[in-house]
Amino acid sequence: MGGALGTAPPARARSVANSPAREECWDGDWPPRLRAAVADAMTAAVGHARAARWPFGAVLVDPADGSVVLGAGNSAEGGDVTAHAEVNLLRKAVAAGVPLRPCVVVSTAEPCPMCAGALVWSEVRGVAYGTSIAYLVSRGFPQMRVPFGEIVARSTLPRPSLAHHIRTDLTDPLYRAVPG
Repeated sequence: MGGALGTAPPARARSVANSPAREECWDGDWPPRLRAAVADAMTAAVGHARAARWPFGAVLVDPADGSVVLGAGNSAEGGDVTAHAEVNLLRKAVAAGVPLRPCVVVSTAEPCPMCAGALVWSEVRGVAYGTSIAYLVSRGFPQMRVPFGEIVARSTLPRPSLAHHIRTDLTDPLYRAVPG
């Protein structure tokens, strides 16, 4: 795993009916082809979210070739309240022997503080997400209002690169209503 990727289009603003357009933000080391791979991988993350009762999904991307290595959805309804998409993804990667450090996690929504801590501890190269915690709260989803960036900023561990508001045209529609 590892290696350079080529070029991709610049960040773009996306909008969804009933949500404001937000500019994609890429902080840290995101070569253009990795940005394109992350944007493409969001489709796979959305697929995992749609398969879950609570619509949250995450995928692991190999930056060497932009491929989606693994994916997972939220399965907390089974009684394990820690079974969020990102934690499930990390567990799946460890069980499969996939090295996490060179990889990027792409999540449909901003990781909650629990998932943020797990991602920082895993030392993944980067984390990209679509919908923000603020948007989730505005739609009635129960959340802890601690931004992912704040968890990263307070850590003494290596900081992952961060990208947010990625493909909100795909992710925001997942969160228009809290599942019944």
